[in-house]
Formats: sequence, C-alpha cells, structure tokens
Amino acid sequence: MDPPGHVRGMLLCHAGPHRLAFHAHEVASITSPSGHAAASARRAFHETEGSARVLVSASGGAVGVDALEIDAEPHRVLPAPPVTVRASGGSLQGFVMARGALWPLVGLADFERFLRGHPGEGA
Repeated sequence: MDPPGHVRGMLLCHAGPHRLAFHAHEVASITSPSGHAAASARRAFHETEGSARVLVSASGGAVGVDALEIDAEPHRVLPAPPVTVRASGGSLQGFVMARGALWPLVGLADFERFLRGHPGEGA
C-alpha cells in the first residue's frame, strides 16, 4: 500500500502534444478505436479528434489517446489548484512528476464524463 498522496501504477498517455496520466487500476482494458465510441482526450485541449488506443473503464466509459506507456514506479501526487479541478469537471486529481515531466493525473471515468458533457470546453 502506498502512503497517502502517492500513486503507483499509471498509464502515461499522450493526446496530441499533451500529456495525461490515469490510474492503471481504473483501466479495465485497452483496445483499438474501431468498434468503440470513445471520447477523444484531445477534446480537452481543443485539438482535432483522434486516437490510436482506447482506455475502457470498468463502467464501460472509454477515452481515446494517441499513445501510452505503463509506469509502475511510485510517485508523489502534487495537489491541483481548485480552479483547475473545477475546470476539469472534477476529473483532475493532481499532478505527478514522471519521466522528467509534469503529468496531470485524472480519473478515467470522471474524465470520460467530462469529455462527453463538455464537447467544446477544455480542461
């Protein structure tokens, strides 16, 4: 068990030139975009829709990303300012420093609901 404020097991994903991290335990499967009506993570950044992989949650929600890597190392979760949490529909859980870069950590199901509920608004 990791200490509070830490996370272990993430999927580090790219949506266009942007980065996102998801908890690995929230991803039930990873599949191709064909046959899935996935909300593209690019939408949060006002980028053209598209994805190469789809992350599917246990509840059936799906988010499309361009690329992903698995990171099993423990990382400290840095708090997110409340304004950014609100702007992300509550999906932003904080930030992690991984692979020399800062990654927004979002909940998969919450992020999928945010993308579907706010098609023209960014995180």
